[in-house]
Amino acid sequence: MTTIIQPTLSNIAIILFMYLCISILVSNRKSINKYLFSACVFILTAACVIFLFYLPIRYEGYQFDLRLVPLVIFSLMLGWKQAIPALVITVSWRLGIGGAGAVPGVVFGMIFPVLLSLLFHKKDRALPRPFTVFMLMMISWLISDVPIIFLVPNGLEVFSEIHLVRMVALQISAFILYFFINQLSREMELKRKLRFYAERDPLTGLYNMRYFESRVKKISSQRKKYIVMIDIDHFKKVNDTFGHLNGDAILKNVAQTLYTIIHPHRSLLGRYGGEEFILFIEAESKDKLKNIVSDIRSRIESTPFYADNQRLTVTVSIGVSELKDPNQLYPAIEKADNSLYASKQNGRNQISYAM
Repeated sequence: MTTIIQPTLSNIAIILFMYLCISILVSNRKSINKYLFSACVFILTAACVIFLFYLPIRYEGYQFDLRLVPLVIFSLMLGWKQAIPALVITVSWRLGIGGAGAVPGVVFGMIFPVLLSLLFHKKDRALPRPFTVFMLMMISWLISDVPIIFLVPNGLEVFSEIHLVRMVALQISAFILYFFINQLSREMELKRKLRFYAERDPLTGLYNMRYFESRVKKISSQRKKYIVMIDIDHFKKVNDTFGHLNGDAILKNVAQTLYTIIHPHRSLLGRYGGEEFILFIEAESKDKLKNIVSDIRSRIESTPFYADNQRLTVTVSIGVSELKDPNQLYPAIEKADNSLYASKQNGRNQISYAM
């Protein structure tokens, strides 16, 4: 039995090393091309399985390994687009090695478990609940090992001798891998949330000014750049009449409408403060810019907004200035803000330019 346990621990070590490599990839995902990331993940998974071929668990002339664990767990996570290429590579490699057990090992120990796992894959790549993984590993183990009874001499004796160690090793290694992947997923989700709240205004979800400024300063294209200040007209009246909760709802809906309008363009949208929004936009010409800004004003005016089930007509006043140097953001904001004030002085629901 000792001769089984030692190589089993070696198999588990290889699986955990694969997880470590993938966790490093995940931690640096933002700096890696998505296609390169996908390729690296399925190559690492395939490499892990191939390494396991060369660290077999031997028992009375028969060889086994824990290839089921990476194949099943990462099929659950990655889906068919990455699981199938990894399966093709590992199956081809195993058949290339040859041996009496190659074909049944591939069919029952690789193809069937992967196809079964893909049935439980979720589009959001979230792992199923622990009990589901436990049952899936149990079924995969049965698919892989029960054929031993019928396909090898004294198969029932071999199965009886090794089944407990095999089952426990598969479940323990699968649980360890599942646990670490779950922890990594939680850590990445926490980082995503922290990054979101560091970059975004909590009410509207738009960029906050600190992040807006840092993004603008990094832009180095040769296109004409503009700052657009947008202020909701008579917003205090909305708060006084319908309350601040309804006012906040109007703010969020205006923010979403603005985002929808400017999303196709080369732009950044943030909340400047209160009921005022800031837009950085690149345009091929002043006429193109004026068309975009005019579209913002008219579409906000024509969009229905609601407070206490009462339809409201919301308008905005807009001021625009040219941003000649991204490092001179605040002088450009001041000019746009002065133009915005001019729009309000001229009767609101207006656009003024300082260019």
